[in-house]
Amino acid sequence: MGFFDWLRGHGNKDAQAKEPAAAGTEAGAVLRSDNDGWEELPPYIPVDANDHLPAIIISSAIAAGAFEHCAVKVRRVNVANPEHRLVSCIAAAIAAGAQEQSKLVVKHIYKQIDTEDANAA
Repeated sequence: MGFFDWLRGHGNKDAQAKEPAAAGTEAGAVLRSDNDGWEELPPYIPVDANDHLPAIIISSAIAAGAFEHCAVKVRRVNVANPEHRLVSCIAAAIAAGAQEQSKLVVKHIYKQIDTEDANAA
């Protein structure tokens, strides 16, 4: 949104304020009903407790090497989720095969929740 678009739309605040609220509730309702039985797969997962100290030492050493005069405080250490990485690579490969000139960004990956009814067969 450029400055002139903002300036033109600035006078129509009442009309714009009503539209997103209605659209947001409808979209939210659709998302909730579509996601029943699905959970989002996180792109990063916490580091295992056994590997936590070496990971903090390594990341602190790397950060201290780049910024010598700064204090480093590690709040949380995460590692890339291998399942998320595999699924995003497969999706990118399929998309690249379909359209070679396109770009793909994977924002969310959902995994179906296993239920006892589905596994009881």
